[in-house]
Amino acid sequence: MEATGQSAGTAANDDIRTFACKGCGARLSFAPGTTTLKCEHCGATNSIAASGAAVSELDYQAQLKALEGTAEHITEEHVRCDKCGAEQNLPGTLFAGKCSFCGAAIVSATYDHRRIKPGGIVPFRVDRPTAQDQFRRWVRKLWLAPGDLKRYAQSDAGLTGMYVPFWTYDCNTASDYRGQRGDDYWETETYTTKNSAGETVEQTRQVRQTRWTQVSGHVDESHDDVLVMASQSLPAQIVGATGRWNLQQLVAYQPEYVSGFQAEAYRIGLAEGFPIAKQTIDEQVAEAIRGDIGGDHQRIEGVSTRYSDITYKHVLLPVWISAYRYRDKAYRFLINGQTGEVSGESPKSWWKVALLVIAVLAVLFIVLVVGGKH
Repeated sequence: MEATGQSAGTAANDDIRTFACKGCGARLSFAPGTTTLKCEHCGATNSIAASGAAVSELDYQAQLKALEGTAEHITEEHVRCDKCGAEQNLPGTLFAGKCSFCGAAIVSATYDHRRIKPGGIVPFRVDRPTAQDQFRRWVRKLWLAPGDLKRYAQSDAGLTGMYVPFWTYDCNTASDYRGQRGDDYWETETYTTKNSAGETVEQTRQVRQTRWTQVSGHVDESHDDVLVMASQSLPAQIVGATGRWNLQQLVAYQPEYVSGFQAEAYRIGLAEGFPIAKQTIDEQVAEAIRGDIGGDHQRIEGVSTRYSDITYKHVLLPVWISAYRYRDKAYRFLINGQTGEVSGESPKSWWKVALLVIAVLAVLFIVLVVGGKH
């Protein structure tokens, strides 16, 4: 299993990339929703030339064999901005960011030397103002959130645009299974009860029963673009917005697309990612087995699955990230840079919670009082 991170010993002090405006020479940043770089000084746009390359599926087993005996180490990269000449460190988890001194967009060229490079990217489609507006709408629905959070959302709260690394896996599965099929049927049941006059009477009712039958079988399935986030920097409870993507919008990776944004290098390696993908694949297999068993209910008692024709892609997907501190605890929010979907953690105002509890207790009290008068 390979380690992940920046390649050791490959960085040079001037190994950094910026993109200059053809009009005034100032820095350029990618403009979300376009295929252009935009000058932050004069507003001119420079087109990004289409690469013409396809985003291809790559052989998983062949890549693992090629990685045997190699390691990629996570290190900070010492870089020099060719816009202002300032020297600084680019954290090992990032390969794109901004110069700390002049704000110039920088993209590390040493990332091109990694053993596995991004093959595809979904460029940002949601710009900063739109992401901010989506965040504000989301916060307005959180009526238990403290007023500080709502004021934070209404301000020009800091949003960081970041490309997050993902693996996508394709494979075919062949699964033998054994289990049980449950078919419902109805029986008439006789029971005794008392009628309105207090007399004991017999009545009947229909009772559902299930007949279980032992079954076994075989299912073949194909699995396409099973996504695994290769980052360890985002907490699991807020990654909902990063689970739904239109991968039809993938284009071949070009460094121009990350100019002006942060971009993270993968921390979960190719071999580490496939067992995570298998959890989703196995759920899909189980769903196919339930469909194959049929009936009204299914029990799966054992499954033996073979995985073949495994391929992968290494892709970068866009996310806007914001952080908010409340009572010494940090809360983070994500806005999907392709769809605008928001997910995140939200603090709760103790006094709003207290008012809710009081209101519920008051309603219960009224119901009990009114009910007791009848």
